[in-house]
Amino acid sequence: MKKQIVLGLVSFFMLTTIVSAQSESYKPWQVNITGGYAIPSGKATKAGITFNIEPQFNYTDNLSFGFRLGSALTLKAALDASGQEIGEFSVAAVGSYVATGSYYFQSEPGASFRPFAGVGLGFATAAGASVDYADPNYADDYTSKSGFSGLLRAGFDISHFRLNAEYNVNPKTGRLNNNFIAINQGFYFGGGANR
Repeated sequence: MKKQIVLGLVSFFMLTTIVSAQSESYKPWQVNITGGYAIPSGKATKAGITFNIEPQFNYTDNLSFGFRLGSALTLKAALDASGQEIGEFSVAAVGSYVATGSYYFQSEPGASFRPFAGVGLGFATAAGASVDYADPNYADDYTSKSGFSGLLRAGFDISHFRLNAEYNVNPKTGRLNNNFIAINQGFYFGGGANR
């Protein structure tokens, strides 16, 4: 796993260094650091947290490429119609390594408010555990799996603040769906308008 991360980062930095095009209005490199609230897919009361680090290269004023290292921890507790727990509980941890692309819709070059939409494709490892203490015949389930990961997102950068919403697709572990919606906020180093 460590070799894959190192190889991905080295490939990303080599590719962006070789590319001769670069944003004219914005500094070429920025590093996004975000965290937020995760909402797991499926029925149940749910909650979770996310944390991401993403080096990003501003290829043009409107187009950037990045490599996001992400993590999430999600919880679900099944409820009956009256809102009482019925015994099923699950927890999942996901680590993802995703190449990203974002398109910025700012109104003018050098603007500090930059709305964007983006996609990402990569690799994730998910580990999940579930229990059903209301069913004596149910065996506790713990599984882990690695595979495809992807995301769709939209948000904005303003000055050095970043806010975005994204839908993350991750490998399923046993009967646990590890996809989630995340609302992330944070900041970035570098980047910003050339002054």
